[in-house]
Amino acid sequence: MRKWINRLRAGRDSLRIAISRRRHDRPKPLVDHVDHLKRVVFIRWDAKWGDSVVFSFVPRALKAFDPEISVEVVSTPEMAPLFRDTFAVDVVHETVRKPGKDAMRTLAEKIGEVDLVVFFSHLIKHRDIFLLSQLRTRHIASLDDSVGLVDLKLGEATRGRHMVDKYLVMLEKCGITEVSTEYVVPRSDEAEARIEQWREGRPPMVTFNAYSKGRARSLTPETSERLIGLVLERLPEHEVCVMSAPGKQAEVEGLCSRFEGGRVVCLPETRAIHDNIALIAHSDGLISGITATVHMADGLGVPSFVLFPYDPDDRDDWHSRHPASINLLSLPGDPQDVNRLDWRAVERELDALEWKRLC
Repeated sequence: MRKWINRLRAGRDSLRIAISRRRHDRPKPLVDHVDHLKRVVFIRWDAKWGDSVVFSFVPRALKAFDPEISVEVVSTPEMAPLFRDTFAVDVVHETVRKPGKDAMRTLAEKIGEVDLVVFFSHLIKHRDIFLLSQLRTRHIASLDDSVGLVDLKLGEATRGRHMVDKYLVMLEKCGITEVSTEYVVPRSDEAEARIEQWREGRPPMVTFNAYSKGRARSLTPETSERLIGLVLERLPEHEVCVMSAPGKQAEVEGLCSRFEGGRVVCLPETRAIHDNIALIAHSDGLISGITATVHMADGLGVPSFVLFPYDPDDRDDWHSRHPASINLLSLPGDPQDVNRLDWRAVERELDALEWKRLC
């Protein structure tokens, strides 16, 4: 059933994109570099925590190159504080995630004339095309080379590279080189103090995250139990801390209760994402499906064992960049499912992981 639903949605989206391109797309002369930047606007209305952390070094690089450049982001009200307060962008243009045409016209009018709009999506959808057609900008950069409005095409030029490297190519096209790619990870003093107090007197730990966006990327209780058991065998001096998510505390506690000896634990109450960030910061490693926790761990210098649904392109874009991390694809199948694992490969990769670096 899920397979057919996904196909119907894909067909619907393709039709909408085709109609939008016919109405609003138009070819522009291609460029290979952009100069004289004064205002740069990043379209991030679909941003989530993980991809935002990967993006976090980009505003810093632009401001280091020229403090007078205005770095601006289009984002939802929920994500606006992260861009404004943590990543220190100059302006956040707030909008709902799926605005109507009138709202997009108003947004474009409010933004005004800019030098560069950056929309890092492999597939620009119908709503995105309309917004790009309304914006008054000298240049548009994107990973979707098929859109005529995009004159700085970076898709084929960066194929197979991590998203960080794609941003680096974009910055290089703007004349910006020698960039620090260290992530900015949001931290909370309250959460750090709370986790530090909870951790006092406990053995070293590895964090475990089963949850991600969508069923295809989330680990089932059965997969989680088997993975945790394999980790416990390889790290006899460690405990495993299972991280929670909204509405998942009872499920997490149930998973912990399957193990005897008290070596699988969880925080009694997870209040915010900052609690999980603090847990990762206090851990020696992370076991997770691909999601925001992996990028948080990268930014905190913590190695990860990362499981992907079978999608090599997605792995290329979003794998953990920590030198000690393992990024493992699940087996192919339709629909995609991160739990469709070759367990011999899992055990082999767990054995190959530099566990001594976790001790």
